[in-house]
Amino acid sequence: MSNFITNYHWRTKDLSRWAKDWFDEKLLSIGELDGLKLESVSSFEGDCELGMRKAKLITIYDLRMTVRWTGHGSSGSFTIPEISHDMDDSDYVFDATLDSGSKSEIESRAKKNLCPAMCQVFQSFPKAIVEAHGPGFYKENGLSPSGTPGGGSGATTPQPAGATTLQTKSAPTAAPVPIDDPTTKTSKGNVVNTSSVRIDGQFMCSASDLFDFLTDESKIPMWSRNPAKMKPEVGAEMSLFGGNVIGKVINVDRPKEVVTTWRAPTWPAGHFGQLKTTLVEGSDSTKLELHLTGVPVGTEEETERNLDIFYLRSLKQIGLGTIL
Repeated sequence: MSNFITNYHWRTKDLSRWAKDWFDEKLLSIGELDGLKLESVSSFEGDCELGMRKAKLITIYDLRMTVRWTGHGSSGSFTIPEISHDMDDSDYVFDATLDSGSKSEIESRAKKNLCPAMCQVFQSFPKAIVEAHGPGFYKENGLSPSGTPGGGSGATTPQPAGATTLQTKSAPTAAPVPIDDPTTKTSKGNVVNTSSVRIDGQFMCSASDLFDFLTDESKIPMWSRNPAKMKPEVGAEMSLFGGNVIGKVINVDRPKEVVTTWRAPTWPAGHFGQLKTTLVEGSDSTKLELHLTGVPVGTEEETERNLDIFYLRSLKQIGLGTIL
């Protein structure tokens, strides 16, 4: 399998620690504005990743921070509860806290002068991620910045998109993977040591609506951003993310559960896992649980991260929930 196919989907790099250092530097370098300045980033939490999908870079981050300010004999802090990759200037919220003995009119001046400057820093973050880590990330995955295999990687020239999809779809379909079996056989009879991965998330919609988003091939592209082949019928073929995840439907209980065989493009040839998708509707939200068995040992962490990014977060980005 060429590096192009291997990296068509499912590659991420954790940049959370780098993100904290970057914001420390950029926010504190804003300088003095109307006698006011940012003093420190007193708290910082959240996740930041650089991802690769279809050999293109995407920035994925969801952060929360508190920034302290000082000036004119007063001081306080601004807490920004959400800094996300899909936000505009007007989306940021600044929760202000004034230190004891400080003047409220100074706080108002701080908000007027410092918050817009912070918004500019927030909006420049995606570009900074790509500039700092994009070239190296491409190189690590055997690609050039154009998305084609890099020289010396041993990769071959990528086939056109249609040929790639056709090749992926022709992979053999395996039988369902027993949940308790720590080893499975590929279609060629090779034994693969396996494990399992389980993740879940809350969505602000009914179980019926969420079930449709997961199983209706006309709605799946809304969150996967790629053509899909899927029907909630036993025996139906499944093809997601441009043909890079394939399988077959083996059980349906609308709108509570759907079970499919499931295969990632980087897994051993002919090897399929089993993905059990469970939906539990509550009073104000629906819990989605993804339980994937048959995961090749050694790929658990990457698989869990990719299920979170390409399923849970992608669904939330179309308005079904807030990325937590």
